[in-house]
Amino acid sequence: MLFTGWNMIVCVAMGVAQLFLWARWAAVSRHPSNWKLWVVVIASGLAMLLEIYDFPPYGGYFDAHYIWHLATVPLIILWWSFIRDDDEFRTSSLLKKSKTKAK
Repeated sequence: MLFTGWNMIVCVAMGVAQLFLWARWAAVSRHPSNWKLWVVVIASGLAMLLEIYDFPPYGGYFDAHYIWHLATVPLIILWWSFIRDDDEFRTSSLLKKSKTKAK
């Protein structure tokens, strides 16, 4: 029982720290796809509550862990969409910098 308690404390602390760091970066960044990052941060925080406040299966089918896994599917899609946009944004800014240096 002790490992379950410490495991949950460490995982929640790491999850909150990661969400805080991404929220901080989103707050100071002027990234064109910033809204995607905000949606992922806020929705991940809410999904994390399903892991913290676990409840037994509703009607024998849907428990908090199942709903958490279900909620992470669209978040992963949106997260990778942000990463793709970030890659394009950073690549285009680097190309602009290299063209101005070449002149």
